Amino acid sequence: MSESVTEQDLGVEPHLTAAFALTSNPAAYALLIGAGVSVSSGLPSAWGVQEALIERLAAALGEEPDDAFAWYSEKFGKPSTYGDLLSSLASTQSERQALLRGFFEPTIEERDAGLKQPSPAHRAIARLVENGLVKVILTLNFDRLIEAALRDEGVEPTIVASPGDIEGLAPIHTLQCVVIHLHGDYLNPTAMLNTAEELDTYRPEIDGLLDRVLRDYGLICAGWSAAWDPALRDAVSRNSTRFYATYWVEPFAMGEFAEQVRAQRQAVVARTTADAFFGALADACQAIRDTAKRHPLTATVAAASAKRALAGAQVAVPLHDVVHAEFERLRTCEVLTTTVFDMVGVEAEHARRRAVLNAAMEVPLTLVATCAYWGNSSVDKWWFDEIGRFSVQPLVSGSTALIHLRMFPATAILYAAGIASVAASRYDLTRRLLTIPTTVNRISGERVVIAQYLTPQLTLGLPRSHGEIHCLLRPTFEDLLGLGAAAYSAAFERFEYLRLVQSTFEVLKGLGREGEGAADDREIQAMRAQPTSGVTPPPSQDEITDLDAAASQRRTERSALVPRDMVHLFVTEPRLDTYRAVTAAELDAELIRDGDLHPLVEVGFCGGRSEIMRATMADVDVAVGRLAAARAWSLGNGFIPSEFYVDEIGT
Repeated sequence: MSESVTEQDLGVEPHLTAAFALTSNPAAYALLIGAGVSVSSGLPSAWGVQEALIERLAAALGEEPDDAFAWYSEKFGKPSTYGDLLSSLASTQSERQALLRGFFEPTIEERDAGLKQPSPAHRAIARLVENGLVKVILTLNFDRLIEAALRDEGVEPTIVASPGDIEGLAPIHTLQCVVIHLHGDYLNPTAMLNTAEELDTYRPEIDGLLDRVLRDYGLICAGWSAAWDPALRDAVSRNSTRFYATYWVEPFAMGEFAEQVRAQRQAVVARTTADAFFGALADACQAIRDTAKRHPLTATVAAASAKRALAGAQVAVPLHDVVHAEFERLRTCEVLTTTVFDMVGVEAEHARRRAVLNAAMEVPLTLVATCAYWGNSSVDKWWFDEIGRFSVQPLVSGSTALIHLRMFPATAILYAAGIASVAASRYDLTRRLLTIPTTVNRISGERVVIAQYLTPQLTLGLPRSHGEIHCLLRPTFEDLLGLGAAAYSAAFERFEYLRLVQSTFEVLKGLGREGEGAADDREIQAMRAQPTSGVTPPPSQDEITDLDAAASQRRTERSALVPRDMVHLFVTEPRLDTYRAVTAAELDAELIRDGDLHPLVEVGFCGGRSEIMRATMADVDVAVGRLAAARAWSLGNGFIPSEFYVDEIGT
């Protein structure tokens, strides 16, 4: 791909696409800002610093050239470079820091004139951080203007300006904002990277932190030429797997190195200045949120009120009335009432509708999760049937993606309730969620189980649809319900896995094959247990091998019946030939220990028999293992990871 992707290719301006990405996935994008972001503040670029230093050098030699760079080339027989010049004028990092200080700290006159102060881009970035949309900022600049802008917005950033700052650094996702000075800053002379030699490789600590950011976050680049920083280019190259898009703000033609990086990331290029882009981005994000958040009840208040009501405390309005009112309000959301599904620019419109719908669902999903976690079968009646009500596919023509998005609330409610039921060990509710709500498949006309039909992949239609639901529900479970990150992820993955297992069981049951795997396991176990003495001769090794092979063949056939949908499951490679979901291994160990007394079996999962449930899980594990292996191999870079989330590899 040699040509830049621009707003003309997408049919919508890049700052609008980025705004929907940020509001739909808060804190999922990191910023990479270079000198171009600080130039409008009156700070010189590396080129400007070079010019000023050459002029000072010429003056010291009693000369006053008209063209500083031409004079330097003629005087010293080679073109000037930023790194070479600094190395020549200041031999140590401390001397370079003292030499550069005057370029970054304003004089009284400069301060009065508004120079060397945060630029409009810095101010807009600070607004994004204050609103929770961005929390990771990679900067190549020695100045601390972004920190000043953040503090003006009431945000105290965590600053990483040297490898030593990384030791003891809390997990990035727990920080409100972290500013990472990849080249150090002028206040930390021992960590400043200026010369070509210093910029060729980063310290291992910096490389490791940078890898985490480039692997886990989307990227918005601005003011970076990519010409003078091989270490950063290398980091981008070795982290080519992307979960989110890349945006690149560049008002001029991109140089050779920048174009190489852009092409590798398939970055969307915004042909504008950093000030204009980030200002428009912050305004667009605020407009999207203002539109979506016109809501009388916040998720925090909804969760607190629901908890009080379920605990028997007096509340102003009965909880069932609140739940009913919030679902009625959701039904009036313009995404669910529109009749327009055929248009130009479907991708951007899908992102817009998704953002509006996610905001409209925030309170209803919070109420469902709280009721499912703290409630009982009587409380379940207040919301359970809403899954079916939101599952009706409109009889219209147009974009399939936009039509299916109309049914996304059904999927989201199912997941919110299912995860809560697993977290609270309300497994009877889990089973009912996976077997009872049904809808009509408009294509076949048949009535189908919603848990099997309206998967995230179908209704959300994104490469990482299951991961998107994980992100959407995370604040509700981690913060409002107080589960924390580990418990939430464990509950999500167990529900995700149980959905596959129960769906597979139902398919096998319809074919009369639900007990086939368990029968194979019993026969193999019985054959292996036959005594070596007695009237009947023991089975030969060939007989055992043939029986194993036949059972394995049938298992492979059954694994093809597992619903083929992307999953958000963390897998490891316990053996050299396959991957297995961690939650599957944990559940299998529980079933071996508890047998038919396991609570999932007692409430009727897989017909209420542990041996059938374990056999069905084995079929699912084959399908998940193959999917994970295919995703891992799709990286195509010679590195096969030993553990990862299935839907976060190869995208």
